Amino acid sequence: MKLYSAIIFVLINLNLSAQNLIPFNDGGKYGLCDIEGKLLLEPKYDETRFFSAKTNGYAVQENGKYGLMDKDLKLVIPFLSINPISESKDGYLVYISDKEVQYYSKNYQLTQKKNLESRTGTYGPLETIKDEDFSDSYSNEKVLALFNKKYPNKGKINVVSANNTYYELCSKTEGDCNPLGVFLPRISVFLMNNEKDVYKNVTWNPTISKYIILVKNGSEEYVIDQDKKVIFPSKEYDRLYIQKNYIGYKDKNSSSKKSVTHYYIISSGTTIENKFSAFNPAKTLTIDGRKFEIFRATINDYKTHRSDNVYIGENGKSYFKVDYEFDN
Repeated sequence: MKLYSAIIFVLINLNLSAQNLIPFNDGGKYGLCDIEGKLLLEPKYDETRFFSAKTNGYAVQENGKYGLMDKDLKLVIPFLSINPISESKDGYLVYISDKEVQYYSKNYQLTQKKNLESRTGTYGPLETIKDEDFSDSYSNEKVLALFNKKYPNKGKINVVSANNTYYELCSKTEGDCNPLGVFLPRISVFLMNNEKDVYKNVTWNPTISKYIILVKNGSEEYVIDQDKKVIFPSKEYDRLYIQKNYIGYKDKNSSSKKSVTHYYIISSGTTIENKFSAFNPAKTLTIDGRKFEIFRATINDYKTHRSDNVYIGENGKSYFKVDYEFDN
């Protein structure tokens, strides 16, 4: 019985890990690997994509046409589509050409074909639904009312919504607006500037489900979370800024000509040296019950005028292999 349970446990974990593979770029050919960089699908394809829960598989491109691989990396829909396979109301939809679409059932069986010239409805793939910014129940007016109740007799106060994440407050005197602090709507908290600290910027980190705040203290800067725990040390930086998933920085008096020399990944505490011309969040995987961030970067070989889009994990692992030295 124990052996049977152990086998079930292994199979479940293999199944879960098969949904968390990452496109691996090997000199312009693509496969799939796990978060440690171990290849599970040979990099020989034109393109591979992250697992899609809607299609229950991986979109893979070969010779300019897309097919679909299931969790076991078995090709279940052949390389026929001119677009990545996506979900329709009644099944999976595949563009075969500009004039025909094919529908597949949830068990990957071809169920029908439609000629686009005689169609009566819309058979195109569903539009990608982007994650929406936090939509709170506050307004500038409501925040101002809360502020006046908590901090009465502060004079004329302006409240400004900042990037739909937080609110900035300032006191208006003789045409100037002097920063007072910020309001964090998800937790209904005011953070007020003092003689030492000025709250400069705020972002919401979805991985740790907390606000991240950039604070200026004289000539020094540092980063805290909503509980005022310091997550990045206070000192003088040539540049320091926060994004929802990472902190970009360059130390004071650095000899580098780069505007940013390192990225500090908030969720993992890993520091990644900046050798890229672009670095942005790409995908959040859930592995063993915790979130794992994947970043998309662009690497360049200026000698051959070549560039590649690649993925990097929050653990600092590089999910690519190229035959040139790269730097930005």
